[in-house]
Amino acid sequence: MTIPRLTAGLVAVCALGVSACVSVLPDPVTPIALIVLPSSRAQAPAMPLRADVNVFPPDASRALGGVDIPVSQDQELVYLPEVRWADASPRLLQGAVLDALSNAGGEGRAAPAQLGVRAPYDLRWRIVDLAVGRGGGVAICTVEAMLIESSTRRILAQQRFESVEQPSGRSPRERAAALALATQRTADAVASFVASEATPPAAR
Repeated sequence: MTIPRLTAGLVAVCALGVSACVSVLPDPVTPIALIVLPSSRAQAPAMPLRADVNVFPPDASRALGGVDIPVSQDQELVYLPEVRWADASPRLLQGAVLDALSNAGGEGRAAPAQLGVRAPYDLRWRIVDLAVGRGGGVAICTVEAMLIESSTRRILAQQRFESVEQPSGRSPRERAAALALATQRTADAVASFVASEATPPAAR
């Protein structure tokens, strides 16, 4: 009868140890604001979308591809306090390009690549820079985009896009708002690139 009591005692000690560890963990930080890219801000490309395109989320490093908003200066990278993206930045950028292309008109359709829809073209891209500067520094969004023929994986066109926005103030919310504006402009430029390059396959 002593063995079960000993086992129960060890379990109780272990449980106390685990609860003690849990109790010293810091409370999660709740942001005061979440930053989105509203679909109402998406600008339609000047040209109609003439062919179907699958839009992939842009590739990004772990430092730039989360919900935290980077602050960069030289080789140092930290994050804005109290403010976060409402979703991971690649998904926000993907959604912004889809919103702009949905306003383009034309016979072509843009779909998120996650749906697995067959289309003659893929938009593949990556985030090069997505950060605000220290203090009152500018906000920058830079991406590199490629339009690829889905059947052959041949690159049909590629281009680099960058937008810069000066924050209206030095608070985290003002700096994050500036980055959101720069990011939206970059997404709009990528959508225009897709619309201009995605010609009907029969026309190539």
